[in-house]
Amino acid sequence: MSLTTKAIKNQLKLKLNVHADMLVYLIVLQIIGMILFAFSGSGQMGRGSVNFSLKFTIYSPVGLFMLSALWIFYVAITLTRKETRREILPYMRSPKINNITDIIILIYMSAFLTFTIMLSNYLVYAILILFTKKEFVEGMTIFNEPKVFFINTVAVFIVSMVIAAIGYLIGTLIQISKLFILVFIALFIGYNSSKLSMFIVNYFYDQNPTFFPFAIFNIIIITFCLFIANVIGSRMEVKET
Repeated sequence: MSLTTKAIKNQLKLKLNVHADMLVYLIVLQIIGMILFAFSGSGQMGRGSVNFSLKFTIYSPVGLFMLSALWIFYVAITLTRKETRREILPYMRSPKINNITDIIILIYMSAFLTFTIMLSNYLVYAILILFTKKEFVEGMTIFNEPKVFFINTVAVFIVSMVIAAIGYLIGTLIQISKLFILVFIALFIGYNSSKLSMFIVNYFYDQNPTFFPFAIFNIIIITFCLFIANVIGSRMEVKET
């Protein structure tokens, strides 16, 4: 094992220990999310006539994912904080190794988020079957549609990494100046009200996009954000040392 690989492994263990509590917070947040969103359903529809009434309740992890997205965004920003970096300063070999371990942590956290999100549906299914009298129609799962389930799992992971990468870049820039907070708020408001945001959301997310363009588009965003953040972060650490 080379010295670089050993340094990455040791620093990765340290960061996992420092951020282990975040995994517990995610589970607690998702339990709250299930109570708020999953058990009440994410959508309803119905029909009826004089003789009968039929009501459908749709259970989806979309609301749960939105809460979890806030979590991964916060984790990414936490990694860039000066207080967090001071904790691992005695073990930090170089800015490059620190950046590599940060990316691995984000991948690990996003994978854990994806795993819990994809399993949350099965927990809701089990509770509905055991504790309610509702007739249950199963959606696309790993058992009846394994290919679709796999694609959905990868898609959730990719979107989680996009949010993590954006959070990491924002957190890095905020360490330079708190004024970037105002800049990002202004950009966020302007982006949401622009035609560009409507095109991106409709083409890549809403209207049943094909997987390949969706994946390429988001991987470009991830790569760009992490690259810029690592370049800025490396220069900041060199100046501080």
